[in-house]
Amino acid sequence: MSSRRIDPLTIQPPADLFGNGPSPSAKDPQWLTFTEGGRRLEVQFQRSARARCIGMYVDPTAKTVTVVAPVLEPMAAVERFVRRKLAWALAAREGLATSRATDAVDIAHAGETLTVAYEPSARARRVALRVDARTGHVKLVVPPRMSREQALEFAQQNAAWIATRLKRRQPPVPFADGAVIPLFDAPHRIRHRPDARGTVWIENGEIHVAGGVEHMSRRVGDWLTARLREHLQPLVREKAARVERPASPFSLRDTATQWGSCSKSGALCFSLRLAFAPSDVVDYVVAHEIAHLVHHNHSARFWALAAKLTAGDLAACKAWLRHHGQSVMRYG
Repeated sequence: MSSRRIDPLTIQPPADLFGNGPSPSAKDPQWLTFTEGGRRLEVQFQRSARARCIGMYVDPTAKTVTVVAPVLEPMAAVERFVRRKLAWALAAREGLATSRATDAVDIAHAGETLTVAYEPSARARRVALRVDARTGHVKLVVPPRMSREQALEFAQQNAAWIATRLKRRQPPVPFADGAVIPLFDAPHRIRHRPDARGTVWIENGEIHVAGGVEHMSRRVGDWLTARLREHLQPLVREKAARVERPASPFSLRDTATQWGSCSKSGALCFSLRLAFAPSDVVDYVVAHEIAHLVHHNHSARFWALAAKLTAGDLAACKAWLRHHGQSVMRYG
């Protein structure tokens, strides 16, 4: 097992590519090549009159690393900077350098190398390994009182579990022409209609998308969000009225670990992934969160109210989320 120290706080995406940070110059970039532990990293280097200091920017989607330096910065200083950040850049390029991660840990198992993000958490009560079903990234969440050695030993002992979960991960299904996605668990094939006018509509059980192919994924995602909101609004109003609580506006987020949430102030939030779940499961998730408007816990009274608010079989809906919930993370 090896560990690579990374700095989670120095990276910001450049303005002209990712929305903020200094803009690199328009001149042709210079390419620098570095190695770390047998791994090769190619860095796109540019100078900018706007840069006040050396900055490193990583796009994990395109798997590119860009370094921007002031015009008069010595090349030796640039190389020293990159070498100090090399391990961090390698982890960030693979999507492992989150705002909380402090290390990228390599674990050897059955001839394979499993890379795990080491993430200390002040809120964690116990050590945990989590596999992101969407990206395949693995992180080790470590509570405050656990030593680093104990946490890494836990990860090594569970290497077989990590490998199994990664092998079970289903391939992603992008919103592209010909893809089949479950709209409230009913399969719908996506059809690209570049010659048609409009945006997105359902026709003969298929989701038709007009416009250029470059806008297709965004348009389908926006359309699914609108359909989910339309589906949720009457459920929230009806169930909130039954417990005599106001139905405040709710938010939708693409969460990976929560199907819904209810804050102490009564603010509701639901996962966008519910658009792919059966309608009775969506109904249960809404009932669950509305019950939290009355009971901010999971007591017996809470579960009794959640069952009363659920139109279908609460136990069956919970079982569906437990057995099939991860499968809906692959769409989009």
